Amino acid sequence: MSILSNIAIRYPKLFCNGLTRVEDRVKTLYLTFDDGPNMKVTNTVLDILRKYNAKASFFCKGSNAVMYPKVFQQIFDDGHTIGNHSFSHLNAFKVSGKVWIKDVLAQSPVRDSYFFRPPYGRIYPWQCKRLKRFYQIVLWDVLTYDFREDITVKKIKKIIKKKVREGSIIVFHDTILAAPRMLPALEWMLEHYTKKGYKFERL
Repeated sequence: MSILSNIAIRYPKLFCNGLTRVEDRVKTLYLTFDDGPNMKVTNTVLDILRKYNAKASFFCKGSNAVMYPKVFQQIFDDGHTIGNHSFSHLNAFKVSGKVWIKDVLAQSPVRDSYFFRPPYGRIYPWQCKRLKRFYQIVLWDVLTYDFREDITVKKIKKIIKKKVREGSIIVFHDTILAAPRMLPALEWMLEHYTKKGYKFERL
């Protein structure tokens, strides 16, 4: 990973002044899921959320929403928020700005969402400024790193305990790659913070 990409992940607000935390929300947390929907993983996530009466926000790839329309519809039917995560999940640091913007605004079930999160968290300031004409751009203050195969569930729990505060926006990924770490970490988080009196809301 390049130095620029690493900075974008660790300090997303340096590139775009998007929403990283919801202020003045007492004992409320905001779970977000990127890169879905996925037939198996997203449905499992929805089951877990129902178990804890929790709401969340799903930043979906347009291509996956087209591929799995029933799962996409179920997210909506369960009362969760759907956000745009682009159509093809292009890296803003590796393609031309014109190509990247075109992919974000491509015709798909997610294009007309109110919220947008840049793929990989990578976005240039000029792209951020342009897209703010169409979207509330959502970043995060807690990245779980569940997409990394070298990270353990124990480490994810440690990250969450260290960084979560009232109003935090937490990033998970409802993908096959992340599922072995994401699913147990999600279940633990919901149980742990529900017992502490927190509620989980959608953006």
